[in-house]
Amino acid sequence: MDSSIQLNLAQKHFEAGFPDEAWRIVKVLIAAPDASQLAVTLAVTLRLAAGAFDDVVVLCRRLLSQNPNDPEAWNNLGQALDQLAQPNEAIAAFERSVALSASNSSAYNNLGVVLSGQGRFAAAATAFSSALKHDPKNVAALVNLGVALVERGDVAQGLQQFEQALSLDPGNQAAHDNRLFAIHNIVDDPKILFEKHRAWGRGIEQSAVAKVFANTRQPDRRLRVGYVSPDFRQHSVAFFVESLLQEHDRNSYAIYCYSQVAWPDTTTARFKKLADHWCDVRNLSTEATVDQIISDQIDILVDLAGHTMGNRLDVFAQRAAPIQLSAIGYPGTTGLIHIDGRLSDAGADLPANDTYSSESVIRLPRSMHCYSPPPFAPGTNALPYHNEGVVTFGSFNKLAKISDPTIKVWSDVLKAVPKSRLLIKTKPLAETATQSALAAKFAAFGIEEDRLELCGWNPDDEGHLATYHRVDIALDTYPYNGTTTTCEALWMGVPVITLAGQTHASRVGASLLESAGVPDLICGSPDEFVACAVKLSTEPTTLAALRGSMRQRVATSAICNAKAYTIDVERAYRALWQRYCASV
Repeated sequence: MDSSIQLNLAQKHFEAGFPDEAWRIVKVLIAAPDASQLAVTLAVTLRLAAGAFDDVVVLCRRLLSQNPNDPEAWNNLGQALDQLAQPNEAIAAFERSVALSASNSSAYNNLGVVLSGQGRFAAAATAFSSALKHDPKNVAALVNLGVALVERGDVAQGLQQFEQALSLDPGNQAAHDNRLFAIHNIVDDPKILFEKHRAWGRGIEQSAVAKVFANTRQPDRRLRVGYVSPDFRQHSVAFFVESLLQEHDRNSYAIYCYSQVAWPDTTTARFKKLADHWCDVRNLSTEATVDQIISDQIDILVDLAGHTMGNRLDVFAQRAAPIQLSAIGYPGTTGLIHIDGRLSDAGADLPANDTYSSESVIRLPRSMHCYSPPPFAPGTNALPYHNEGVVTFGSFNKLAKISDPTIKVWSDVLKAVPKSRLLIKTKPLAETATQSALAAKFAAFGIEEDRLELCGWNPDDEGHLATYHRVDIALDTYPYNGTTTTCEALWMGVPVITLAGQTHASRVGASLLESAGVPDLICGSPDEFVACAVKLSTEPTTLAALRGSMRQRVATSAICNAKAYTIDVERAYRALWQRYCASV
């Protein structure tokens, strides 16, 4: 058969949804040294879709050896290199693509994605803006620009991009998720958060079909618990999940992990060993994932991500298990009534706000968090003030959490404590443009730049924690408190002052500090926050004693008592299951 006819047949197979058949034909065609560029180009498309990125690199290099100025080949090469964890090479390929075709919106968007992954959000925002200049309806670029702006601390502008994306594509899940997650950084009203989340939930749950589960209704039998997460990897959520999986009573619970991890690492390998059953669902459709979970006869399915990146709320919206819960990974309601309960505690969720949760709020008797301190954490040190002679405040939270109210109260603290300084450390601050933008926000509240030390992220885990050796007192963010950062600071001996609000996101700091046994650091107003900071700053002996005892205090507290925490969780699971068994 003529090669052009074969190529046409392969193209038709691909367009009809039979990529394997298309590849079977194309693989033979490109084996010939003189294969046409059209055949090699189709092969690139097929291998990209199949995730065969090593093949894509070889094929793109073949195309570029014949035509070094092929912008699409450079674009495809960049995508493959990015997936193969070669970001610098990917950036170079995308830059070459846009240099050859300045109107290539796709290549600009892809360039921005890789830059974002490197924490270069200012540069990424420029790339996404270029993508939109050449294609204003590029929804992916709109969403990605929104994410980059939020990461740089421009939450309001980021939300505008998500809204614009939804005006073009009302069902775009990435835009919905990022919008819902981002608003926690600027809203401390449980009613507003609930209404926005529930509006999304009503839309996605419309397609749900009632399920009949074959699970045996025996109240005391061994239960199958499924955990669904994109964060079974080196991620902040992992610090709060690993101990739970370790401590589960395997005589009473079989543990299934449904992994959405895009980049498995050594932490992923540890999680695999902790699971009785491991299933990678990253490339499974909603329907296929639901079918898998139902086939596994999961009794209790637990979402660990909420609206964060890589979530599978699509599966929970379709009701994949008799009991579905939300825990650990999201700061509030998901908006889904098909998620029956949300694990929390009395500090994080006020009873008066229960009506603003689509799930029933299940308050654990101790803490909703169980922190696993990293084994690489360096020891605590003496109070830095004794060497520096000035008080150093600090925050290692995301820029998105450093809201205008946060900057205002932090500025008031700096004004109230003469000569004090503020160390802010977070990934986007590696860029000068982002440093200048943040410094300008403080300047608007009367804080000169020399009172600030703005640092980028330290990729070395031990080095990151060692930076706390330079901080006397940590300042929490509002209205979205820190969680992992608060635990890290406390573990490194650094007291954290938090401002408690009305929502889960603005009360998680209060929950952690209460559980850690330092409730005096919880403040009910900005004035109390400033007064607490001043009091600690003027009592260095007390502050030094607190630093010296903090790690032991945390280690023996509820937030590090994995066994007690797991018992609390399992009792909640069992009560829910027994209630289900008793229902008709």
